[in-house]
Amino acid sequence: MSASPQVTDATAFEDGSLGLQVVLFVVTGTLYGLYWLYKTAKQLDAGTDQNLTPILAVIPLVNIIGIWQISNAAEAVTDQSGVVLFLLFVVFGPISWFLIQSGINDVATN
Repeated sequence: MSASPQVTDATAFEDGSLGLQVVLFVVTGTLYGLYWLYKTAKQLDAGTDQNLTPILAVIPLVNIIGIWQISNAAEAVTDQSGVVLFLLFVVFGPISWFLIQSGINDVATN
């Protein structure tokens, strides 16, 4: 098993308003969720020691691979395991979204 992901460049992360993200998600009919996945994958790719393919997060059917990559890389910014984050994405995505964005916000502001 590989080592836990680590933050390598905290400046790659941007603080994001969770409230605004919820509003944009509802107003755009969930399209903002795809944008958030892509943006988050890019931030995690640039700011951690993990190699992600951000475009996979928005391509139907293969986006499950992108979500798996995001979940594993997000271990660096949350206190959750990648498997837990992935299962939360599959079962109830908003919880995973909240945990990952909160972790990114913490890294971005510190």
